[in-house]
Amino acid sequence: MMTGYSDYMLLLRPDERICAEISSYKKLAEGLIGSYPSMGSTAHISIAKYTRTKSYMMRPAIERLQPKLKSMQAVTLQINNFKFFVHKNNTYTIYAVIEATYQSDNWFAALGKQLRISKSQMTPHITIARSINENSFYKLWPHFKYITFRQRFMINSLTVLERETLNNQSKWAIFHEFVFEHKTADALV
Repeated sequence: MMTGYSDYMLLLRPDERICAEISSYKKLAEGLIGSYPSMGSTAHISIAKYTRTKSYMMRPAIERLQPKLKSMQAVTLQINNFKFFVHKNNTYTIYAVIEATYQSDNWFAALGKQLRISKSQMTPHITIARSINENSFYKLWPHFKYITFRQRFMINSLTVLERETLNNQSKWAIFHEFVFEHKTADALV
């Protein structure tokens, strides 16, 4: 059991088929620009990150989410090609776009309400290359700009990862998996 300070990440994981496709795009990026920080991460949609929190307080708070999250419906989402973020420090992030629809917007708003996270703090996406420098971005973007990547996938759980904050060797590990009801809220209508 961990003691002291821990970091927590809440995320949504797509199925293995989507993870494999995202991995192939990460390999394409690596082939074009070499290694980069996020190339080894598994495909996911980040919801929230809590750093340097007291684990003895955070763990029970996370476990108390069970009834709220159990009542959430699973949702079908749509990937619709690629876009990028520009960060203040002249770095870029290329990502697969989660298409915004009335249903997906409502679903993410409901998830945010259950987690007490403002919807404005969430931009649902799946990262391909995070915080890459300008030269790397200009090598990659002409390739990703014209790729057609449209896939549907279901999200039926929220994963909470945990790692020790002050341990440089600490790796993310699954702390809890919250499974949603199996009724699907179709986000494509």
